Amino acid sequence: MTELTTADTGTGYGRKKPSYDARLTEVGPGTPMGEAMRRYWHPVATSETLTSDQPHRTRVLGEDLIVFRDGQGRAGVVFERCTHRGSSLFYGRIEDDGIRCCYHGWKFDVQGHCLEQACEPGGGRRRDVARQPWYPVEERYGLVFVYMGPPELKPALPRWDALDPAEEGEQYYAGWPVPGAEVTGMEQDFNWLQIWENAIDNVHVTWLHYAHSGAQLTGTGTAEGLPESFYDPSRVAEATSYHKTEFGAKYHQRYETTTPDGQRAELEWRIEQQLPNIVALPDFTQVTPDARHNLLIWIVPSDDTHHRVFFSIRSGDPGRMQRLVSGIKQNGKSFWEMTEDELRRYPSDNEAQGSQGPITLHSEETLATSDRGVVMVRRMLRAMVDDVEAGKNPVGVSRVDGPPRRVESGVFTLSTDSGALSQGGAAAKSAATVSGE
Repeated sequence: MTELTTADTGTGYGRKKPSYDARLTEVGPGTPMGEAMRRYWHPVATSETLTSDQPHRTRVLGEDLIVFRDGQGRAGVVFERCTHRGSSLFYGRIEDDGIRCCYHGWKFDVQGHCLEQACEPGGGRRRDVARQPWYPVEERYGLVFVYMGPPELKPALPRWDALDPAEEGEQYYAGWPVPGAEVTGMEQDFNWLQIWENAIDNVHVTWLHYAHSGAQLTGTGTAEGLPESFYDPSRVAEATSYHKTEFGAKYHQRYETTTPDGQRAELEWRIEQQLPNIVALPDFTQVTPDARHNLLIWIVPSDDTHHRVFFSIRSGDPGRMQRLVSGIKQNGKSFWEMTEDELRRYPSDNEAQGSQGPITLHSEETLATSDRGVVMVRRMLRAMVDDVEAGKNPVGVSRVDGPPRRVESGVFTLSTDSGALSQGGAAAKSAATVSGE
């Protein structure tokens, strides 16, 4: 007797080996994205916490580096491996004019010049030929920036109107109040692109930060924060539009709320990303419509499977930094207070992004309508890489120190006339045809 069965479909058997997009994710020297990233300035340390007492080890774009401040207050970035016999300058000693290796006493200044070879005759009569590899640094907005690209193509360090100029009574807050992250940033163990493109994925806010894990953004449902209707999954698609900007991309998400005087108002939440790795995130815990934006975040690749997060806030309110650091709660707790079981039940960004793997497998993705913003920024990154390979300046790179660049982020009032809300919403919906694709 012959038994006939119907073949199962859609099983995992015989699938091709999964892969990731190396042009977007690999950042080491000589890689397409690595060379493109090296055309920009990147934060490497917080100015206030980088003191002259000790050197700090870090890793940027796949290179092991030491960042330090000499006794004269000058910041420096040099290779970790001493050019003499290869010992780590992490164990070096900071002196007035440089850093001295622990192994044989060779001393280098912030530009890698060998100032002294302690055990050589005359302090090293040919010490000028021993140059420690180094990179240029500049300090601005409470951060130490490093440029790791071709010396002859070094651009001006940009200025941004969200941070520049500071108003009376304001200062820059740039240091994580988290042990281990105070100087060289907050490190996470997955590819930089997974967190950077998350910024334009507004649907994850609706689902991950509300529908799945409960309200996680501090202030949700209060007069200070975003209303619960902001997270309505049935409306997020029609309320959202994506747009190109001069330096990157942004999304707009419309929502309605009640003003303190009882009027209905239609507002628009906007987040911008600027190439190659900047996010402009509004204050979601204390929403102030039409206020000047005051925060930039940098996602700096450490290597292919790690990144560091830096930020600068221009504010006269120290609480602004605390709202950024602790503005997302998981079951009412900060992430470091969570047990493994609680993280499983109430996941947030780190769990969602980190669980994609050290580098997410792009060949296994099934992109949908709500991923239009992600598709947009990936195309921009590919164009950036293509420009560098073609010998062109990528977006946002200029050797001219120009005026502060516009940051198109914040919460903006569209209408406070309740009779015009539906009309204004219709007009905005018409404009929601994705701009610039």
